[in-house]
Order: sequence, then structure tokens, then C-alpha cells
Amino acid sequence: MITSSGAVPYPSDFTPPPSLEPPAAADPKAFGARYLDQTYPRLRDGWTAFLEDCRLRLPPGHALNSTTLVAIAGITVDAQGQLVEVTLLQRSGNDDFDDVARAVASDAGPFPPPERAFLSDDDRVYLTWLFARDARQAGAATATMKRIEWSLEQAVPKFIADGNLAEAARRVAGAAPGATGALRAQLTGYAERVMAAAVREGLASPDPAVQRLAIDAAAAARIGAAARELRSIADGALDVGQRAAAITALAEIGDVDTVPMLVTILERDQGANTALTGAASSALARLGGRDRLDNIVVGWFTAGRAGKTPADRARVWAALIAAAQAPVPRAIPDATRLLGSGEPVVRAAACRALGAAVVADAAAWKGLRKGIADADASVRATCVGAIADAAAAGARNRATFWQLAPLLKDRDERVRAAAVLAVVRLEPARATTELGGVSRDRSAVVLASLAEAWVRTGAAARAAALLDHEAPGVRLAAATALVAGDDASRALLAARVELEPQLRVLGIGVTTDRSALEAASTHPDAGVRAAASARSVALRGRSDTIADVATQIAGAPAASAERVRIAGAWLRAR
Repeated sequence: MITSSGAVPYPSDFTPPPSLEPPAAADPKAFGARYLDQTYPRLRDGWTAFLEDCRLRLPPGHALNSTTLVAIAGITVDAQGQLVEVTLLQRSGNDDFDDVARAVASDAGPFPPPERAFLSDDDRVYLTWLFARDARQAGAATATMKRIEWSLEQAVPKFIADGNLAEAARRVAGAAPGATGALRAQLTGYAERVMAAAVREGLASPDPAVQRLAIDAAAAARIGAAARELRSIADGALDVGQRAAAITALAEIGDVDTVPMLVTILERDQGANTALTGAASSALARLGGRDRLDNIVVGWFTAGRAGKTPADRARVWAALIAAAQAPVPRAIPDATRLLGSGEPVVRAAACRALGAAVVADAAAWKGLRKGIADADASVRATCVGAIADAAAAGARNRATFWQLAPLLKDRDERVRAAAVLAVVRLEPARATTELGGVSRDRSAVVLASLAEAWVRTGAAARAAALLDHEAPGVRLAAATALVAGDDASRALLAARVELEPQLRVLGIGVTTDRSALEAASTHPDAGVRAAASARSVALRGRSDTIADVATQIAGAPAASAERVRIAGAWLRAR
């Protein structure tokens, strides 16, 4: 270059040294090595141009050509790759050199968007970049990435809010080993928040099966924080079954704020969907709205008493459905009157309403005894079943017991099955003698009821023998009855490790065999694995299993059935 005056602005009486070879790439084992190599080209051109300018235009002895010059810059990048800040962490001693290093770093953005794994807890990437006059130049080999982690108190809530449950769980799992005292208690609280968030994540899943698992988990673990999601499903889902399940879950968690919504659902549905009206009625009663339910039911009966129009009959039907879910003593006269209806389905529904009412008012026994003498077998079976349910809830009536006993020989298997449960629940001590004849019954429906009867009367081994029955319903009834029995009954089920997954889940839930749990933890069925995890938590205690369970949560896919099962199981083991 020559100026207009003919002067040469840079010395030309020297021979430039050879160009520097390209610097080394980042160590593949270094944290963030991929990102460092991706970032280097953004810095390379500016820094190489500066070094070449110094090499070609300035004598080798010039201060800017000193191979001892080194500046280190701190470069902060956000989650989108935008440059946030450049600071000089170490100066070279030459202001011009330092200014160029800062300028090159500042002009290099935007950078590639970083992977989530490289982000610090504040969603930023912190790079330390060396700018040298020697062969290192501004290569990735001498750059480093630092990941800043907050305390659990800051990090876990932040990751949960961001929907990054995997990282929240990993952070909890990492802090668990060796934790004692106050930290141990604190970790249990953080683990509860992560597990609850995993269930809430499942509630938002577009997969109905996952959503249903999450509804059941929220109910069983009584996750109050899930109320908002449950209300959304209860009042907005397209599937009536999902809505009913969500309503039941809201009752389980004690969400009293949902009462107005339940009243609206009842007024809007009025029995059009049996499951929905039933669930809303039961939940309303459980959440302190029994008086409101009472008024709704009586109002429907009053409005539909004429029974001459479809609207009248719909109101009566809605009243019967609702009254079957919780005691409504004021409905006893109407329900008793409807036992004379010409429609068997109405008479059966009246029995269900009387069965619910008898728990609170013995006046309902009279109607129930009338119902069990009905000429229609389906009505008899429903009425006897209503008595069995009432007896399970604590209602007792000896006269009814003796009226039920002959029904153990009824020609209809549904009636016999219901009678087995009713007599054994009403009078367990007297039931053994009465059950003698029906114990040889070969009906699968009756055998399913006998499983509970045998457990209740001390013959659990007979129930355990039904685990090999050909009918799946009988096997399930036997397993369920054994779980509800004493320690000896539960041991009979727990010992059967070869059972199908549905029954294996029940057996795992009562086992104390650690080796069986370890084997079940690798079972191909996800439900069995979740049951093993839940039982392990119950036996070891929640605080002792935080590391294992949180690690499983971190490794499970987001909003997956596996993650919901694991979280729900840990939360239930209180």
C-alpha cells in the first residue's frame, strides 16, 4: 500500500515470518466440545485477519507480534445463541491486543443455538476463550465451557416451571446419596414436587391412556396441585369416562372449589350420561355438598313425579342415578314407590338408591327387602348387590340376612353371586353355615364372589386355589380378595410369582420378598415394574428411594405412561 504522497505507512524492510498452521480442535472428551468446535468459525475469521495483518504489516519485533501475548475473554451466550456479554478475564498487557480480542468476540455473534445439556441453570452458556499470538491463536482446543448450577432451592422449581422434569429429577437424584438430616427432609419435599409435576404432565398428554393413568395417580396420591388440570378434564374432555374419572379424582384430593362446577354438570347432564351424573353426585356429597345434592335429587323427583312425558321420566332417572351415589334419606319414599314401576331398569335403579340411603336411614331396609323378592332376576341381583354394598359400608340388618339366605340357591347366577357377598358382609359369623351349599357352585360369577367369602371366613386357601381358574374374572376376584385379607392371605398371593401381569401387580403390592421385587423390577410389563417400584418404596421408605426413583423419572420419556406410573407409585407410598 502506498499513500498519495508516495509514503509507505508500514515498514517494508523486513521479511514476514511464515503463516501459522490452523489451531487444534477441541478435545472430544471436553464438556461442550461439539459446541466449542461449532463456535470457533465465528471467531476464526476476525482473529486470523488480525494476526495476518500483524504478521504482514509489522516487523517481527513489534509489540503486537510478541508470541507471549495472551488475552482470555469470557463469552456469555443465551439459549438462542445470541451474544449476551463479553468480558476480559485476563489481559495481555497490550491494550491494542486486548481491544481487538474483545472486538472479535463481540462481533462474532450470533452463535449456534446451544444444546439444552450445555445450558447453565440460568439458560445461558458460559465460554472462556483464549486469544493468543502464537500457534494456539483462538482455537477451540484452549477454549472451555462452564456450566453453572444453582442450589436445589433455585433449580428444581425453575426446571419444573420450564417443563424440564428430566433435569429436575436428575438434580434431586444427584443430591440424594449421603443426604442426612435437614437436607434429607428437603430432598423429600423436592422429590414430591417433581413426582407431582410428572403426574400433571401426564394429565396434559394427548394420549387418553396416559391421561387416565395420570388421573388415577392424582386421585390415589391426593395431589392437590393437580386440581386445575383435573377440572379442565372434568368439564371439557370429550370422553365421558375421562370426565367421570377426573371428577372422582377431584373428590379424592378434596378440591372443594370444584363444587359449583359439579352442580352445573348435574344441572346440565340430568342423567343423560349415567357415569357423569353418578360421579358428579358422589363427588358433590364427598366435598361437603350433601345438602345441595339432597335438594337436587328431591327437586328432580318432584318435577318428574307425574311421569307422563319424556322430560318427567328423564328427571326421575337422573334422581335415581344421583341418589345411588350418596345417602339421600328424603328420596326413600320416591325410591320405594318406584319399586312398583313396570320397568325393571327403574326398579333396579330404585334399589341402588335405597342401598345408598340405608347407611343413613334404616327406613330404607323395608324397600330393599321388597326388591330382593322381585320377579325379575336382574332386579333381584341389583337389589341384593345394593345390600352387599351397604353392608360393606357398615349397614346391618339381621332380618334381611335371613331373607337373603334362600337366594343362595336362586336359579339366576347373578342373584346367587350377589347373595354370597351380602350374607358374608352382613353376618360373617353366621355366613359359613349358609354358604355350605353354594360352595360347590361351578358358576364363574358365583366363584368370583366366593373368593371374598372364603377369605372373610378364614378359608383363604380355597380362594388361592381359584388363582388357577380358567376364567380371568375369577382369577382377578381371588387375587383381589387375598389382598384384602390378613397377612396369611396376602402371603398366599405374594408367593405366586408366575401369575399374569394384572395379578402379579397385586401380588407384588403385598410381598416382602426383596429378591422377588428385584426380579419384578426388570419384568417386561411396565405395570409390573411400576408395582415393584411402588412396593420397594413402601418397604424402604420414600426418603431412602429418592435417588433410584428420581433417576427412573429422568430416564423415562416425557409425558409417558412409564413416567406417570413411577411418579404415582412413589407418591402413594406415604
